This record gives sequence, structure tokens and C-alpha cells, in this order.
Amino acid sequence: MCMCMTRREFLQAASIVAGGLALSGALPKAAAGAQSQVPVPKVLEGTQAILAPLITRHARLQDDPWVLMHGVRAMGPDFTVGNERAVDFLCSRFLKTQQVAGKEYLYMPVEHEGHPNALLKTILEAGVSPSHPFTLDGRRYTVGDMVNSAKALFVFDPKTIDRDNLAWTLIAFSLQIVPSQDTWTNAWGQQIRLTDVVRLGLDTLDETTRQFRQAKARGVMPTEKDAIMGFTCGGTHLAYSLASCVVNGHGGEGARTRLQDYLALHIWRLQADGYLMDRFYRQAVPPKDASPALQKLAALYYNDARLKFYGHSFEILSYAKRHRLLAPAPAEARVIEQGARTLHEAVKAIEGTDLLEIRQTNLRLFHHLVGDSCHAYHGIRMTPGVNEV
Repeated sequence: MCMCMTRREFLQAASIVAGGLALSGALPKAAAGAQSQVPVPKVLEGTQAILAPLITRHARLQDDPWVLMHGVRAMGPDFTVGNERAVDFLCSRFLKTQQVAGKEYLYMPVEHEGHPNALLKTILEAGVSPSHPFTLDGRRYTVGDMVNSAKALFVFDPKTIDRDNLAWTLIAFSLQIVPSQDTWTNAWGQQIRLTDVVRLGLDTLDETTRQFRQAKARGVMPTEKDAIMGFTCGGTHLAYSLASCVVNGHGGEGARTRLQDYLALHIWRLQADGYLMDRFYRQAVPPKDASPALQKLAALYYNDARLKFYGHSFEILSYAKRHRLLAPAPAEARVIEQGARTLHEAVKAIEGTDLLEIRQTNLRLFHHLVGDSCHAYHGIRMTPGVNEV
């Protein structure tokens, strides 16, 4: 998450099938076998009612795979565009092939998905089976081909890899790689062990939150942003990805303990990030004689910053609660409740905004508002069998 005014400008495969979520030729009915959603603070019940129509109106864009992926994230594999399921539309229209050492691999260009393997992890998290087929350029492929391609094209050097890109790949691999068989050889002959990648992710969480940990230990609010806030969406994707790894058996008890330590810090961040956010926007507020358009723009950026952080945070919290990684103490529960109220206020503030009009002049802001709404909706209404494995 960046707080500058213009966003820098102004279960493994077997468990998936066993759980009854496998998709072969057809995708599941949303209600079929669905479990109850993860409980969230009651104020968020009204929040999801605002977000649902916003998403169904603005995330069904045939020329925008990024927002369409986020629609799947929010609504699950039955989300449609036109007369077609969005999952199939994305795979058949936007995937490309790449040749390495005489073999062909599937990938989505990063300009479409934002981060490597974002499409793959979105599909897998929605419960789509590796056996699910699709057609690309007249040839039949499966989601399993995408998994194998992702493993083959993944290059790991802890000294040079962009750590901000780890999250999406970690989620995809954690769902499809058996912990006891987590080593493979990529297309260039490099041997990779998922355990090493998970460890780097945990190390990254530790290294980028040192200042926050110190402030929390002293019982004070931070005076400056910590390095984690320079990661996409304030590092929430990385935290969620490591929760996925732990839940699916990767990293052992050591990883679970380290993650739970971070989760306690993240609950504290619900206050700390909000404090820094509010302080920044108080300083950046346009003068009283600024045009109504500028004041409206400033308010949109502020509310999107809150929507982004708290929406993604409830994805982490809901997932952690569902898998018993988190049992908040009473004081932590009160912090989470306040975070829920902040998220509701942010969503209420953008209710009724014509996002398609914003898209015409500010595509980046449009993407933020729609994408962040989708993540928030998923965090609020994380329902196994509907929009979650």
C-alpha cells in the first residue's frame, strides 16, 4: 500500500478433489455443497451488500483481464462474462505460450495479471480442478498444464528475486505441491525446493516489519512507514500466501509459529496503518478553495487506501480464523471490530460512485477501486465451496 496522493503519482491437489470442488468439464453450482461462510463482525454484513452490485457491474469487462480475475476472486468460478464463465474466457483469450529448450509452456503476460501466476492462483483458490479443460488457439489444455508450466518457468535466486512477486506463486504452488515432494527441476535445469521459497517469504515478513515490531513492543504508534508498506497492498498478499503455505502443510511447525507471530502483528497494524494513513491524508488534503473535483478525487484516494488495507486484511483474518491459525484475545477482537467499522466506512463512502466514468480518465484508480472491492468482498464473504477452496 502506498499512501501518496496519486498512488505514487498524486490443501494440495488431492484435498481439492476430495473436498468435492473439482471442476472437470463443468464448473460447480455455487450452492452445491457450500459450507457456511467465515464469521465476521456484523457491521460487515451491510458492507458486502454494497460491494456485491459494485463488483458484478464493474468487474465484467471483456477487455480487462485484471479486473475480470478479481471478479472470480470475489464471486468464485461461476462468475461470468457475457455468456461464458470468466475462468474459461481468461484462459482461452489471454494465455500465451513460451518455448524453452524445445518445450512449450503456458503463461499469462504480466501486463494482464499484474504479478506472475496471479491468474493461476486465482483459479486454483476458486476450487477449479487441475483437470479442468480449456481451449487456446484451437488446442486443448488443462489447468494442470498451467501448474506444470508455472513450475517449469519459475526461477529462484533468493539474492535477486523480486520478493514482492512471491505471494501469488506461493499460493498456487502451496495448493498443488505435496509437502513431502516439494522439489522439482525447472525448464532451465535448476532444482527448486518450495521449502526454501516459503522460508524466504517468512524472512521477508520479518525483515520488512522490524520497525513496526519495535513500536508494538514499546506500546506506541509508529512514526514512519515500515518497509512492508512498500509491498503490493501493504504486504497483505505476502502474509496471505504464507498462511496458504502453512495451511497446506509447507514449512512445518516452525513456519506456523512464525506466521502466528506475524498475525498478532497484523492485528496491531489495523491500528498502526490506519494511524499513518489518516496522518498522511490530513497533511495531503486539498486547500478549502480547491475545486470540488479535486476534493472528490482526494476523498476517493483516501477511501481506497482504507478499502485496500482493511479489505485485504479481512482476507488474511478470515482465512486464518477458518483454519484455526488465529484465536484473537479480547483486546485483539476489539481492534478487529474497529477495523471492520473502518472498512465499512470506506465502502459506504464510495457507494454510488460511477467507476466506469473514472475508468475513462484514471484507469489506475479504477483498477484499485474495483480490485480492492473484490478482495474486501472475498474477505467478508469467504465461503468454502463458493469462492474459496
